[in-house]
Amino acid sequence: MKNFFPRIRIPLLVAGIIIFRFLFSLTTEFWFPDEDVLQIYLIGLKSFTTHTFPYFGADLVYNGSQIPGALQGYLVSIGWYLWKIPEAPFIVLNILLTLSLGFLAWYASKRLPNYSRMFIWVYAFLIPWSICYFTRIINPSHVIPGAIIFFIGIFEIYPTLRKNILPLWLSFFFLGFGIFWIFQLHMSWVLLGPFTTVAFFYLLRTKNIRFIAINTFSFLFGCLTTGSLLLPTLLNFGLTSEKGKSVSGMVEIHWEHAGDIFKLLSSFLSYGCFDVTRFIGGNTEERVVFLQNYLWAAPFTIIVGIAGLAQALYLFYSFFRPKKGDIMLRNVAMFTLSGFLLFYISTFFSKVDPASHASVLFFPVLILYSLYAFCKLLEKKWIQRIVQVTFASAIIMYTAIAIKNYSTISMYKNREVIVRALEQDNYKLVGLRRYEK
Repeated sequence: MKNFFPRIRIPLLVAGIIIFRFLFSLTTEFWFPDEDVLQIYLIGLKSFTTHTFPYFGADLVYNGSQIPGALQGYLVSIGWYLWKIPEAPFIVLNILLTLSLGFLAWYASKRLPNYSRMFIWVYAFLIPWSICYFTRIINPSHVIPGAIIFFIGIFEIYPTLRKNILPLWLSFFFLGFGIFWIFQLHMSWVLLGPFTTVAFFYLLRTKNIRFIAINTFSFLFGCLTTGSLLLPTLLNFGLTSEKGKSVSGMVEIHWEHAGDIFKLLSSFLSYGCFDVTRFIGGNTEERVVFLQNYLWAAPFTIIVGIAGLAQALYLFYSFFRPKKGDIMLRNVAMFTLSGFLLFYISTFFSKVDPASHASVLFFPVLILYSLYAFCKLLEKKWIQRIVQVTFASAIIMYTAIAIKNYSTISMYKNREVIVRALEQDNYKLVGLRRYEK
């Protein structure tokens, strides 16, 4: 697979992908129907225009509470301290995603040296979830950098997964950094607890006091690095919002979620596949309308859709197929499956019906698992040709999605009001936070 893109210079192709992703991100959903996007944007806009500390992040609309911590507010607003344009949060998000996805691609290429490095980069940057969802200004998008750092740390700590690519102290730092990054962005942070517990089990099993102390300190320093943005909220409000609502109100027993296993597994596997259905329409009728309105992109969308379905089926099959002595594939597959089972069980204790993005923090795990699962398959030349056609078809499909979004739901439907809000330091021109309505 070393010559997967033999005639294209790697820097040129990477630059093209990064630019394409940024331009696509500017056309992603901003105004309604999903109010969450606008609300996340308003967290940062309110903090910046009112010169106040953003004590809380995303809203938990089911019980009226908010996620504690200032990280979400600063991830949105930090760009405006350098450049007061509506696109600044998109620039910051794309820089974060480029760095973190690039780190994931670099790490994957070290674990799988038989792969074309360019293939791994294109795969991580052009998979539908990576470009259609993560480039939106919404809290699960900001989860991804922390999730990548956390799970690379896990992969370098667990003896069954370790490749000794990173020093152990840095891996434990990544764990602490990732936990409190995600803690301030999304409730799925609770899923990181069991992984961290196992990591310390392996550490304590060494019985080397100096070794344990160094790595524990690294972990705590990682916690402090991102957790420092949480401390002002804890000191002023504890774990409740300004209205006295606690995130613990989201915990309820709902055994009926047990019947969602196949729906959740489909969403879980889609992170590593070219699954496009959810991004071209919310239901069958909307998807048919998209294909009818963009006939020039319809054949390419169908190609990508078929490829995505085949990928998902193969990933499911790879959990159970004979590994023929490939111990690392077996270990990564079992780790990925255990991650899904942990997420699935956690839904029994959630007040909310699990959405397709609920387990989005497992994205880096699915990327690594997919690369291991497809490794032997991609040695076949005809499979490589299919993948190349899929990549090219995806670019055409994304272009059609961007055109559709630009004038209907993107920021550019009413960019001028955001400009005025920044000029007048009045976020209310754009909208009100939920608790202000």
